[in-house]
Amino acid sequence: MKRLALLAFACACLAACETPPSAPTSQTPLIPPPSFATLANERVPLAGEFAVNTCPPEEEVEIVSGFLHTVVTGEIGETTEDVTIQVNAEDVVGVGLVTGARYTQPANSKEVITITDVPPTLRHEFDIRYRLIREGSLDDLWFRLTFTFTVPPGTEDVRRLEIECRS
Repeated sequence: MKRLALLAFACACLAACETPPSAPTSQTPLIPPPSFATLANERVPLAGEFAVNTCPPEEEVEIVSGFLHTVVTGEIGETTEDVTIQVNAEDVVGVGLVTGARYTQPANSKEVITITDVPPTLRHEFDIRYRLIREGSLDDLWFRLTFTFTVPPGTEDVRRLEIECRS
């Protein structure tokens, strides 16, 4: 009787194998892709451009080397669009046209733009940091501006404005 029961069990197992094999299914949950994208990533050469140092003695500065690196990322939702613009100065070196002093120009800025479809609104936040550093003991130019532009109503809210000469 045991052999007969074993034979019945073996036949049932073999009958179950008549269907073709299938690939195993993943037990790991899928990770959704990021909802943002890099819209631009560019380096623009600055050689031949000019900057102005308003600290005494005031002078124009000719940029002899360096780049402006811009990265733009964006995220699009059902009713909103968010864009972030990051700008950094890379290896910027210049020469003062009055003093002949060597300058370096570390600068960066970040802008965050949010556009809403319903109701239509725009919010644009700016944070700009700029330094013009002169070799030697003469003053350097330091500048920082942080403000928000909002539509509606079309207002600008300046949270920080710093311009100074530092040695």
